[in-house]
Amino acid sequence: MSDEKNIAGWEAIAERYQRERGWPSADLCWGHRVAPERELKLLGDVRGKRALVLGCGGGQDVIALAKLGAAHVTGVDFSKTQLAHAKENLARADVAAHLVESSISELPMFGDERFDLVVSVHVMSYVEHVDRCFAEARRVLVPGGIFAFSTQHPMDCATSDEAPYGFIKSYFELETNEVWSSLGGHGAPFRRYHRTVADYFKCLQNARFTIEALLEPKPTNDMVWEGREYFAKLAVVPGTLVFKARK
Repeated sequence: MSDEKNIAGWEAIAERYQRERGWPSADLCWGHRVAPERELKLLGDVRGKRALVLGCGGGQDVIALAKLGAAHVTGVDFSKTQLAHAKENLARADVAAHLVESSISELPMFGDERFDLVVSVHVMSYVEHVDRCFAEARRVLVPGGIFAFSTQHPMDCATSDEAPYGFIKSYFELETNEVWSSLGGHGAPFRRYHRTVADYFKCLQNARFTIEALLEPKPTNDMVWEGREYFAKLAVVPGTLVFKARK
């Protein structure tokens, strides 16, 4: 199972990640120092829509979509601990949603043309078979449905987090083994897949999506996670890549 290493990694850090870092849920947050959905308006009017969140983690994106007016929201994640936190967060926010434990590359539990929106925030670099993921996203969308996702920008992946932010690996190097030692990870291993902008573009085309927007957002002054040195880097190197595509 290609997800095993990343499942183990998230199981190791999820408890402290959710307790000490987390993610905003007041609005859909596409990335660090990135304007939220109410400003970017990538999804349009989501009121009454059926939405699927791929890699929902602690459920913050599920809550955000519900607050934006989505009528039915489903979250999928491969980590039991992340989903346990999602259940708690949903209860605290008084949001009803459906949570599913699964790889986001295989979604047999959902029928064809089930959702109006498919959304994913900073998850794709943990997905080995992104081509399968995109094909599944298209399958479960209604005709005209929107698939929007953000991911760590490949320039951010290839450069140091310390000034002057020079290259530490080739921009074209796809797979890397990384160790997350913070947040109680104790050397938690992860397998990351750092695709180029062109790679994502081609994968969307191969999945027969029409690409409507490609964003490399300039940093906002909103320091939601105040005090992290990494945020200074985002004024120099793009940290988030966002795509909007339509079936």
